[in-house]
Parts: sequence; structure tokens; C-alpha cells
Amino acid sequence: MTVGAGGDPGPTPVFGVEPPGGPGIGQGTGQGGAPGNAPGTRPAPGVATWHRIHYAVGVFLIAYGMTGLVSAVLLWGDRQDEIEGYFGSVPAAAVLTAVKVIELALVASAVVGVALRRDMLFVPPMAGWMAGFAMFAVLDVFTARWGGLIEHLLYLAAFVVLLFLSYGLSAKAQLANAPKDDGDAVSDSGRRLTRTQEFALQAINRAAALTGPRPRPERSD
Repeated sequence: MTVGAGGDPGPTPVFGVEPPGGPGIGQGTGQGGAPGNAPGTRPAPGVATWHRIHYAVGVFLIAYGMTGLVSAVLLWGDRQDEIEGYFGSVPAAAVLTAVKVIELALVASAVVGVALRRDMLFVPPMAGWMAGFAMFAVLDVFTARWGGLIEHLLYLAAFVVLLFLSYGLSAKAQLANAPKDDGDAVSDSGRRLTRTQEFALQAINRAAALTGPRPRPERSD
């Protein structure tokens, strides 16, 4: 039995059950019940930097990779001729098979990233395809394939923009999921971004401001 204020006996816990008003099961103790994100706590790893638009980024990476794999199977002979045109007398079938195995691994990384909501798993696919397009752009210069050079440079630029977009979205989600100190104030540990993250976030915000609806001018009577 406990003694309350003024000497009055308070409620007695029965079999370890706390009285009303005390800490109940799963309330702020982290035991029992479904643990929630209480104020001042960090979200689960992998979710703190995940933005809803990352779903679209992941779906694009998966669709692009699967398209390349399917087209390689359907146009296997043409792909072999293309490899021989770049590398000369090499086992084109072996080179093409190795490339597609790597591409399959990149697609798998994007699939796992969407399933687990981890945007960092999008970096290997984007970086891998960027490296591939950069390599083919260099080969286009040496083989004087100017049409292929323009195509590969455009793809390279598109993936650079996509990587930059994903990076900026991660910074934006990191700020949104940062722990709060006093109500609406974000703690210093949650708002520390690198200069690259800040630059990417500013670019996304400016692009959103340009493409968003503009306020109509007020009519003067």
C-alpha cells in the first residue's frame, strides 16, 4: 500500500499491476504493445531517409533494368554484334552474359530497396548504369560513333539527375523525420546536412516552386 498526499493511503498495486495514471503496459516503457515513435525518438533505420517519391525512383530503375534484360534476350544476336563492334575479336557471348548478370544484380538491389524502403540500395543501380554509359561514351569517341555518343551521354545525364533527385529526397525526408526538441523545434543532431545534401534540397525546392501552381494576382477594385 502506498501513501498519497496528505497521508491518505493510495491505491495498492495488485499482482504488479500499476494503478490508473501510472505507467501502463506499452506506454512509454518499450515493453509490450506496439512500440510507437514517441516525440524525441528517431525513426527506424532505412525509413528516416525514405521519401514517398522514392517509390517512383525504384519502379523506374526496376522497369529500366528489366527492359534491358528482356531486350537482350530477344535481340541477342544484335547485342553480340554491338559488343564485337566496340571490343573487336572478343568472346562477345561471354562479355554480354557477364554484363547482363551484373545488370540483374543491379535490378535486384533496386527491388530490395523498394521492399525495405532503403534509398541507399538505389545507389548501386544508378552508379552502375552511369559507369556503363560513361564507358560506352568513351568507346564511342574512339570508334567515331557519334550517334551512339549522343545517346549514351543523354542516358548518363538522365541517371545523374536521377541520382541527384534521390539524394535530395533523402535529405528532405531526413529533415522531416528529425527528432524534435521542443514541440516544433528540430534538434541540432537531426538537421545536420552535408553541403551536397543542402544543395540538392535547395534545387528540389526551387524546381517544385517553378513547376507548382502560381498564386493568382489579386484584383484591385
